[in-house]
Amino acid sequence: MLEVAGVGMTYQPARGLLGLLVRSASDQPVRALDDVDLTVDAGEVVGIVGPNGAGKSTLLRAITTLLVPTEGSVKINGREVTPDDDAAKVSFGLSIPNERSFYWRLTGRQNLLYFAALAGLDEATAARRVDETMTERGLAHRDKAVFGYSSGMLAQLGIARATLHEPPLLVLDEPTRSIDPIAGRLLCQQIRALAADGRAVLMASHRLDEVVLACDRVVALINGRIEWEGTAAEIAGDPAGLGAHLEQLVDDAGEPDL
Repeated sequence: MLEVAGVGMTYQPARGLLGLLVRSASDQPVRALDDVDLTVDAGEVVGIVGPNGAGKSTLLRAITTLLVPTEGSVKINGREVTPDDDAAKVSFGLSIPNERSFYWRLTGRQNLLYFAALAGLDEATAARRVDETMTERGLAHRDKAVFGYSSGMLAQLGIARATLHEPPLLVLDEPTRSIDPIAGRLLCQQIRALAADGRAVLMASHRLDEVVLACDRVVALINGRIEWEGTAAEIAGDPAGLGAHLEQLVDDAGEPDL
């Protein structure tokens, strides 16, 4: 399903005249990802954990063509995914923790109809899929302007958008961010159900308890490198143990190159 091979990402500071127009956090190259190899199979949920600045969001954006990696490749079902390959890009759905990614004065349904059109769905299919996904996400009777949505409703709307075109791969960046523990637990159960339908799911999270609940495998990303990988079953009884292990990995790796 998903194959990430040798992916690296180096941000170069702006030079010359461009440097006068673009602000850079550093005047030295920043290595955000370093030789990352990762696979996710159909029906599997893989979680990515790590400290802030570890490269989690960068990796997800490289997988979903929002960023072009400096080196390496990303393949879905054996086909390399690139920003100019529209056919390949419909093979994934992306949900990011950015409330501004929706049109706030439109209703949830209107937003989904718009994004369904962008995904290439015809009018009849779009209407059917929007109704289905809103029902699945518990939003069918909550169709109002998005600026009136709670954090939990926005999280559900993000997953609804990601699943509209029924992609084989879902990429979720902190899907439980800013929602309460009960809603987070429900969302993790729903993610498991999405994988049970045959989808591959890759999710990044800061919540170790929810990663254990939702994921089959967990990888720890430290300073842009995968430094640990194991099954959720290995850490299910002791999520704090993984936290201690991550702290040790961070100490061993030193300060991130930011």
